[in-house]
Amino acid sequence: PIAFKRNALIALTLTRAIQLPLLAWLVGTVIAGPIASFDADLLFWSVVGYLALAFSTDFLFHFRHRFAQELGETVVKALRSELFAAVQRQPMAFFHRMKLGSIIGRMTSDVQTLRAAIQDVFFVSIVQIGQMLCAAALMAFTDLVMFAVVVALAPILWALNRHFRGRLSQDSRRAQESFSRVTANLAESVNGIRVTQGFSREQRNSGLFRELIADHARYNMAQARTSAALIPLLELNSQFFIALLLLIG
Repeated sequence: PIAFKRNALIALTLTRAIQLPLLAWLVGTVIAGPIASFDADLLFWSVVGYLALAFSTDFLFHFRHRFAQELGETVVKALRSELFAAVQRQPMAFFHRMKLGSIIGRMTSDVQTLRAAIQDVFFVSIVQIGQMLCAAALMAFTDLVMFAVVVALAPILWALNRHFRGRLSQDSRRAQESFSRVTANLAESVNGIRVTQGFSREQRNSGLFRELIADHARYNMAQARTSAALIPLLELNSQFFIALLLLIG
């Protein structure tokens, strides 16, 4: 039901992936061409061309962003409706086995994570991969030796990603699962507050809840620490290779 919008969005995403490196390439061409040769007329038309490309890039970005939001919302709406219908068909044994908060967690936080994957991760990944390939072609066309230096960065980035990806994935999964447990405990505590107060279990239940949110915080902190180690390493590698390019250039 959303195939047309999905295909249009992929086309817009691929176009943007080509436009972004072209903007950078055009800046270099203008500097090396009309600016270096003091050609005012050619510089004027070059700037006009750059502005036209920049405008079209941002114009398409508006539709890419809007279509991605609409697509994600459409999928999430349909998924939540299907999940609710599936819950209605479950036997009574299912509700004895499955906690209420876990069902709520699936319908809220888990589906929300899927929305982010559709709206951002998938299409941003297309832009990044397309931008990388287009930029690689432009760099190879401009200077093959300098491009070879940039390509040498790939194995290092791949090794860093491989080392940290497993840890990030594991921490993210644990944080998501712990949030479901927090939601389940909260829903059951509110739903059964009369029983809790009747048996004077407020302190006991508060302690259990504190343990759950402490676990959730610990997993999120582990994820934050891993990200805090990975991102500066990637930045350091980028700066190192820029310095190497400057030296060779």
